[in-house]
Amino acid sequence: MNETLEIEVLAQGGSAADAVELTRRQSPDIMILDLTMPGGGLNALRAIMESDPSMQCILLTACDDPETAIEAMSAGAKGYILKGVGVAELEAAIDAILHGGTFVSPSFAAALLQAALSGQERDDKGGVLTHREMQVLRELERGKTNREIAKRLAISEKTVKFYMTNIMQKYGVKNRLEAVIAHRHAHERALSGQTRLS
Repeated sequence: MNETLEIEVLAQGGSAADAVELTRRQSPDIMILDLTMPGGGLNALRAIMESDPSMQCILLTACDDPETAIEAMSAGAKGYILKGVGVAELEAAIDAILHGGTFVSPSFAAALLQAALSGQERDDKGGVLTHREMQVLRELERGKTNREIAKRLAISEKTVKFYMTNIMQKYGVKNRLEAVIAHRHAHERALSGQTRLS
C-alpha cells in the first residue's frame, strides 16, 4: 500500500440521488456508496456508471451475499467492502483502486470467488458478458492492445480498461490472459453441450 496516501472527503450525501448529483458536481477520484442508502446503492451505482463509466465506485455494506456482490461488481463497482472495516483496509481498498485494481474485503473474497466460478459453470454460453464486452474480448483474443481495441471500437482507452475490468470480474480471473482462457473454456463447454444434445 502507498504509505503517503492522503484522503480528502469532498462531500457527503444521504441518498442515491445525492450520490449521482455529487458525482457530477464534484468529480471525485472515488465514490463510496452505501448499499442500503435511500434510493438504493445499486441504483446509484448504475446511474453513475451510465453517466461516467470510468468513475471508481466502492460499495460499503453489511450484506455478505455473494450474488449481491457479483451484481454490484458486474454493474461497475471497483470495490465491495463489508461494514466494520478498519481504517487500514479502507485505505488499502482506495489505494488499490486508484492504481487500477479492484478490492473485496479479504474475509469475503473466497465466498465471492466461489460464487463467481459457480455462476460461470451455470452459464455455458458465457452470456454474462454484454455485447460490448464481447467485442472487447474478441479483439483481445486477436492479440490487440488496449489502444488498438479503442481505435477499432471507436472508444477511449479508459473505457476499454473499464470493460476489461468487468470481463475479468465476471469470469473471476486476475488478468487478460486468464480472461481469454476462461472465455474459450466457456465456449468449448457450450459446443460440448450442443453436441450432447444433437
